[in-house]
Amino acid sequence: MRILIVDDDRVTRMVIERSLQRYGYETLTVDNINAALELVLKGVVQFVITDWLMPGGNGTMLCEQIRNANLPSYIYIIIVTALEDSQSVVEGMDAGADDFIRKPIQFDELHARIRAGERILQLEQELQENNLRLSETTNQLLAANETINHDLKMAATMQRSLLPNTSAQIQGIAIDWLFHPSTHLSGDIFNFFPLDKHHCGFYIIDVAGHGIASAMQSFTLSRLLSPDTQGGNYLKYRSPEAPFQKIIQSAPAVIAALNHQFQTDETNILYFTMVYGVIDTQAKTIELCQAGHPSSLYLHHNDAAEFIDEGGLAVGIIDGVDYHSVLLHYQPGDRLFLYSDGITECESADGEMFGSERLRRSVEKTRGLSIAETIHSLDLDIRTWRGSVGFDDDISLLVLAT
Repeated sequence: MRILIVDDDRVTRMVIERSLQRYGYETLTVDNINAALELVLKGVVQFVITDWLMPGGNGTMLCEQIRNANLPSYIYIIIVTALEDSQSVVEGMDAGADDFIRKPIQFDELHARIRAGERILQLEQELQENNLRLSETTNQLLAANETINHDLKMAATMQRSLLPNTSAQIQGIAIDWLFHPSTHLSGDIFNFFPLDKHHCGFYIIDVAGHGIASAMQSFTLSRLLSPDTQGGNYLKYRSPEAPFQKIIQSAPAVIAALNHQFQTDETNILYFTMVYGVIDTQAKTIELCQAGHPSSLYLHHNDAAEFIDEGGLAVGIIDGVDYHSVLLHYQPGDRLFLYSDGITECESADGEMFGSERLRRSVEKTRGLSIAETIHSLDLDIRTWRGSVGFDDDISLLVLAT
């Protein structure tokens, strides 16, 4: 370590310098505070031993100038003084001195005080290094977090692209929907698509949990339940007899096939609830199969809304479950509402759930509204009930209007 000795007496400087060199320290000497401050500002020393009384400025002035310089590293300062009063010690400490040693100097004592100062400087250096590492780690974490958020936003955009077009119409059936993920990504997914010239398929799925794992499961399911991919094999099967045409799977068969493939175990606990249905636009029927999902709500064009309560277990819990469907005969103006439990379990500021009955009343009052107005009305009811911007669970709602 290099130590700067500041004293206007040449003999005193030489004595202190030789003593410190015997202890193995590198030294620099000056006879005034201006020269001392210049060396300190250049960063060539980190330890100063200065006399109290010198022409042109004393040791306390040097302390104040060093402390006011806002240097990148700490400078440890020992003042050498012949003054005996305690007020001088207070004055020196207030000016920024770290330690004192009185004349005549006992060099063993001076060495001990220097070693104490070295320990403090070492701790300061270690603290700086730790702070630097912490700053670098923080910057890396911020960069990683920014990348993650960007990727999540991109994934959220991709997830929305899997949803059907709003205000779409297929084979005379109009749809619209409501979708509010609780985070960037959702475990909820739904769709509506043609199966052939006279049949349409639709589903709504709620994967257990939240976040990326649930969203990835919903991505997978959306691919499997698309008639435009290999997953379309879940929706249709090839007749074993000529002309070997594709035959539409029943709603229970589709859910049973998914239940067999997506059984939960110790490495996969992402079971899911769902509703799958097939609309026959010639026969004017809706085949509906429910698996652990909230009961669909059917609004007759001229009668009260009613819940479709029939259903089986959630998908992925027990293999070999025998699922059943209900067959609805629809008339023009009827509407079917499929929704996730994020709606009925949405809590108000007082902790009360929105509930099935409140949802039924909200649906009832949309009678006579267009399907787009219906979605807007239900969205407003749920948001007003929640009383805040965010939701604790994913919100999804699919409306089919005949």
